[in-house]
Amino acid sequence: MNILDSVNYQLVSPKNFSAEQKQFVNKFKETTCLISSQADMILGAKDIHSRHFISTDAYAKLVALPNGYEITDRFDRDMPCEGTAQFADCFIEEDNALLNSGDLHQKKSTLNVHEYSGGIQALVFNKHILKHLPSQSILGTVYSAHEIEITNFFKLMPNYIEEFGIGCSIENVTGTLSVGDKLLTDYEHEVCFLIMMNWDFKQIANFMNKHRPKPRLRVADTIHKCKNRICYKLGLFD
Repeated sequence: MNILDSVNYQLVSPKNFSAEQKQFVNKFKETTCLISSQADMILGAKDIHSRHFISTDAYAKLVALPNGYEITDRFDRDMPCEGTAQFADCFIEEDNALLNSGDLHQKKSTLNVHEYSGGIQALVFNKHILKHLPSQSILGTVYSAHEIEITNFFKLMPNYIEEFGIGCSIENVTGTLSVGDKLLTDYEHEVCFLIMMNWDFKQIANFMNKHRPKPRLRVADTIHKCKNRICYKLGLFD
């Protein structure tokens, strides 16, 4: 199915679900509950208004709820987890962008680093559209997530909090920090992360001069050369 085929698909609110669509969503809920009982996986779904249908227990515990059933009919702003509630509007914007993209196959990956129920954690959330093929309908979004190791970032977490507060500058980062088995230095890891946040070279240089000072001040060209070095190590070339 191509993007042109997606034009015929309509967004459908739960109050307007047909019997077949309700059955489809209920089946998804049953599958999610089964996954939850067998694996510690973060998974769930929302309707087109960003209200949660269901989630696994793993996600529920992440946002300070006892189990996945407690998620039902909640918005992110209703979560006991303050970090999630704080960025609820941001998550709704992400959902809306995906739902209105016009591409049924589009996926969105976002790096979220903020305070969850267990403390500050870094998770990559992957989202895609929940579609009902027989009725050519979009019923919501499906999300999953996995935690990532960003040890080098956590070493400097107090500096980020001092500059920006938890989460306010590191939400909505597309892609992941993982570079597989490539050998990057601590410095290169952090520059890579900041580039992923769409910082320009001058901003990165100023941040590094403040929090990782060296006798010789870094300038934009210093960071540009570092970026080229990272690209070479990762096999990426302009």
